[in-house]
Amino acid sequence: MTRTTLLAALSALLFGLGTAFVPTTAQADPAKAETCLDELISAAVIGNGNRLRAKDSDAAADKEEVVYRVTLYKGMTYLLLGCADGEGVDLDLSLFDDAGELVDRDASPDAQPFVSVEPAKTGEYLLRVMVHKASAKTDFAVAVAYKD
Repeated sequence: MTRTTLLAALSALLFGLGTAFVPTTAQADPAKAETCLDELISAAVIGNGNRLRAKDSDAAADKEEVVYRVTLYKGMTYLLLGCADGEGVDLDLSLFDDAGELVDRDASPDAQPFVSVEPAKTGEYLLRVMVHKASAKTDFAVAVAYKD
């Protein structure tokens, strides 16, 4: 699935649901982040023949990051998704290989980042979730989905 197709699918979903994905408060709310992610998973993952591999939630303040170790396999396409709960939050995802080289990232200024990647080799990767902008500590949820 191309990035353009994913962008179109996510844009259509966000437009069709209106403010369902637009967080309304700046206070931490893990349930809101998880609900947002579950809706993205239903539309962008399951609705496109992808399979959910894992999901998690955490919290971080402005300019803080949380790093996950994930094993990715060559020959598969992965979709990395995120959702933050706060209004005006900018959540970014970056994927690094075992040498520390940036593989791909979503640095768009929004609370629902995603990255689509086909790893060049099987191995351990680091998924960095960065709260780039938030007025308070924010909860977020992330997921890794795949298509073989």
